[in-house]
Amino acid sequence: MKAVGRFIVLDGPSGVGKTTVASRLCARLRDGGWAVHPTKEPSRTKLGDLARHGTDEYRGLTLACMVTADRYYHLEAEVRPAVAAGKVVVSDRYLATSLVLQRLDGVSPEFIWTINRYADRPDLVIILTGDPIRSRDRAAVRGIHSRFHRGGVEAGHIENELYGQVANELTAAAWPVHRHDVSDQTPDEVVSALWPQVLPLLP
Repeated sequence: MKAVGRFIVLDGPSGVGKTTVASRLCARLRDGGWAVHPTKEPSRTKLGDLARHGTDEYRGLTLACMVTADRYYHLEAEVRPAVAAGKVVVSDRYLATSLVLQRLDGVSPEFIWTINRYADRPDLVIILTGDPIRSRDRAAVRGIHSRFHRGGVEAGHIENELYGQVANELTAAAWPVHRHDVSDQTPDEVVSALWPQVLPLLP
């Protein structure tokens, strides 16, 4: 019988450590013998690059629709085929990012949910939160390409709080959500803390 893959998402504020944690989680999965497909949103496509680097030009409903269009293409071209092939897909960002950033851009949550109503529900959504000061410092060192991440610490506090709210919204919509505060943990410590949530899902 062909193995059924899994779809795991890591989300949270810019600079909280999602990308590093996702990479370490993928490494741990590979070490355990699972076939892994790492990915991210916006996708590594022309449409994804436009959504990622076009935040100064595109705003509000336009950007929200662009990001969602990229999500549907990402699901169709990358996520679903990998899951069907029995792989564990680990995505750096997904719907929670839209529910936070597009809301900051003046788009109503109802509209965001409506245009994303055909998006696949992951097997697990991990939302990382942490100290906004530390997150903003990390984002600044890494390089900021989006206007959403230029607001300093105050904006970081708002973003962090919104991810907490969105975690509750996703849970209320019957999405499997696990929220984890990274505190001063290293990426490997975060992965170890998340592992009890991930392991029972694995094929």
